Amino acid sequence: MPDVPVARRMLFSERRRALLGIAGITVSLLLMLTLDAIFAGATRQLTRYIDSSPAAVFVSQAGVRTMHMSSSSLSISAVADVAAVPGVAWAQPILYQSGSLTASSARQLAYLVGYLPGEPGGPTRLAQGAAPGRGDMVVDDRAADAMGLSVGDRVEALGRSWRVSGMTSGLTNISNTVAFVDFRDFASSARLTGTASYVLVGLAPGFTAASVAAAIESRTGLTAQTRAEFSIQERGIVRDMSTDLMAIMTVAAFAIGLAVVGLTLYAATLGRLREIGVMKALGAPPSKLGRIVLTQALWTIAPALGLAIGLALILSVVVEWVSPNVTMAVEPASVFRASVGAALLGAVGAASPLFKVARVDPATVFRRSL
Repeated sequence: MPDVPVARRMLFSERRRALLGIAGITVSLLLMLTLDAIFAGATRQLTRYIDSSPAAVFVSQAGVRTMHMSSSSLSISAVADVAAVPGVAWAQPILYQSGSLTASSARQLAYLVGYLPGEPGGPTRLAQGAAPGRGDMVVDDRAADAMGLSVGDRVEALGRSWRVSGMTSGLTNISNTVAFVDFRDFASSARLTGTASYVLVGLAPGFTAASVAAAIESRTGLTAQTRAEFSIQERGIVRDMSTDLMAIMTVAAFAIGLAVVGLTLYAATLGRLREIGVMKALGAPPSKLGRIVLTQALWTIAPALGLAIGLALILSVVVEWVSPNVTMAVEPASVFRASVGAALLGAVGAASPLFKVARVDPATVFRRSL
């Protein structure tokens, strides 16, 4: 008889036990996927401004490769130098600074961006209201809700008061938000006249971002990165800042989750040890017994993994609805890690009791319990 039908029939001969095993492994895998998804979502939100920008290349002060926890300062004349590089369709400066928004007793950490309204560098879309005029600010709608702000209200930032002229969306995460003001107002308030923090670059037809970035660096001596490279660098520094905490949390979650997987499948095999012993007594070779046990493990882990992924995706929607500032992103790499870990620990847990069967005399299996 083929191994798969035997394994499946043995596994589901006691459906309650089989379903409880699948449920336990589902919960453990969901724990692993949820933790990774929260971290991945928070990291993605931190680079949302970069990822959604129409710029193909970001230019910064020489040696500066990130926005987060970095300070970049360029002469405003660098904009013209960058614009003169072949392959550059447009070049626009922005000013950038970390700070906070304050309204009444509410306070929100924020990245503040100064741009020329009507040019690239500002919000990619407005959920309501208008782009900032002089003395105006565009804030993210989630941050506005948290602070009780509406279009027309006043908010404090950069040492002065601003009128909320509009709202964008998708730029608030668990720790901070992004707000936009007129480039000239930013320069005046922060006393940064004659400088820019970064230059955003669009491509001319027929050119690639990588070739234009290399040409900008060669001609100007500034640091130029493609949007993808800039985003990777930004995510990298965020991960580095939270490495210790996330490493502890991730290791703990994986250790707990994989322990549950291994112990569940160990118990499942142990509960069917007599049947396996009978098969051995009837002449089944160890290789066949091993295949049957591993097939049972597969039939347990596969539906549990599918359920865990589905529940994680549903949970990501629910969490964002309940707490809009928290975003979960279930990434393929996270699913791969959970799958491989569960398969390895599951195989070890399921096959471990077979060593006990190997030591049993086949003649005794019908007379006493294993």
